[in-house]
Amino acid sequence: MAALCVYTADSNYRKMKSDLDGLENRIMNSVEDNNDTMSFIYMELAGSNAAIANVQQYLNLSAADYFEYTQDSWQAYQRDTRISETINGFFNAFNDLDQLYVTLDGSKNYLMADSYNHNGRKLQGKIPAKSGFVITRPIVDQYGSNMVGEISAVFSRAAVLGMLENSMVEDGMEAYIFDNANNPIFTTHNQLYNTAYQNLVYAIENKQPLPKKITDKYYVLQKKTSRDLSYVLLASKQVLWQKNLRTFAIAILVGSGLAAILLITLNRTFKRYFQQIETIVGITHSVAEGNLQERIDVSKVQDELYDLSEAINFMVASLDQYIKDNYELEIKQRDAHMQALQSQINPHFLYNTLEYIRMYALSKQQKELADVVYAFSALLRNNTTQEKTTTLKKELSFCEKYVYLYQMRYPDRVAYNFVIAPELENLIIPKFTIQPLIENYFVHGIDYTRNDNAISVKANFIAEDIVIRVTDNGKGMTPERVREVQNKLKRLENAAQNSIGLHNVYARLQNTFGLDFSMVVTSQWGKGTTLTIKIKGGRNFV
Repeated sequence: MAALCVYTADSNYRKMKSDLDGLENRIMNSVEDNNDTMSFIYMELAGSNAAIANVQQYLNLSAADYFEYTQDSWQAYQRDTRISETINGFFNAFNDLDQLYVTLDGSKNYLMADSYNHNGRKLQGKIPAKSGFVITRPIVDQYGSNMVGEISAVFSRAAVLGMLENSMVEDGMEAYIFDNANNPIFTTHNQLYNTAYQNLVYAIENKQPLPKKITDKYYVLQKKTSRDLSYVLLASKQVLWQKNLRTFAIAILVGSGLAAILLITLNRTFKRYFQQIETIVGITHSVAEGNLQERIDVSKVQDELYDLSEAINFMVASLDQYIKDNYELEIKQRDAHMQALQSQINPHFLYNTLEYIRMYALSKQQKELADVVYAFSALLRNNTTQEKTTTLKKELSFCEKYVYLYQMRYPDRVAYNFVIAPELENLIIPKFTIQPLIENYFVHGIDYTRNDNAISVKANFIAEDIVIRVTDNGKGMTPERVREVQNKLKRLENAAQNSIGLHNVYARLQNTFGLDFSMVVTSQWGKGTTLTIKIKGGRNFV
């Protein structure tokens, strides 16, 4: 906490110094810019005796007479010398110019223009007090070198302070600018009382050090500009310490609050932790007494105790299972022995037997029976092998055997046509991809009372895509049933894991070809069904 306070105090001090440096740069730039502006105004209004005479005529003549005077000048020099136009140009060109005063000796009038009246007007009496950054230049006769009047330009506070104007009050900063005669020409007067301000001005005018009361209460930055002007910048130490104290108070309050929250949280955490430990210890004691059905309720424990509780539950369950396994071992061994005896009839025995039947049928000139046995044997062998994938050609070959068996069962009632593009014969696909689709037709779509049942499979390229269509002329489906089937294809969680139906085919093809794969079902009631499998960019898979 102490380190934070020290760091905060140092940060505030550095910020104050940075703000003073920024204010200094701003003032120096403003002094340079405004002096340049004043030089331009002076040259336009008093840079020559003719210009001075023009101002004198403006102040002393009536409006009508001055108009005639400027008209003569226009005819002589083809130049608009009207004071109103000249001054209006100043305010349009210099946005920071607030007021402009021109006085000439021997004239009871003076010229006054401001941001509300750009053209200026003649006034009499005493010139009002000026507020802002005031730059005054004496008007000197070009030949006699005598001072015949003066020009005063008043620039806005914003022109000097810029965006720092508002923050200076909050940060306790002051800015004072003095001319080459040490007279104040700009003051902010935010912090200093009148007495302190007068003492400051007195010290500057008499080229004395600043009063100790000021240097004790303020950080001071005092310098001269290249224009022989000087400035004094002050930053209140009291305001800086007030900022520090506010920051310290906030830090202490926040720190105390966080400490209180931490203590309360730790107290609750350790209290809950000890309660969970007591629960775990109680369960372990119960298990030690022989109650192997006890389990820790993991929903009531957290963090690392959750892992410990799951480990204890696993250990108790394993111990319980181990004891049961020992008691039931002999029964399981007998069951395993019986199953081993029953499994002696293996697939090779079935293949050999079917091959014997086929050969016997051939020897008896029963070629159709031999073909049926061969087709069935080939399907059986295909279904019992452990291969996960096959080629499209092999898959359709087994599909032909499957349809052939139905043709033998229902002679002259079923026709089929399988067409595959030569370049697709070696396409690798998951095993049992097309056969389940054909099987669906014989289970759900065929009408055995008809003699024109037909099913076809066509696999070819359409542009760069592989398209496989399974089409039948069976019973078909209603539009509602088509939508239901299409929607269920993507809800794979509804399909049993050991199923080789439509859901399973969709899932395995999607796992193989990813987002490039799609399956669409179309059907008309009483006219048949078409199932289209498309693999985008299929030439990459061949």
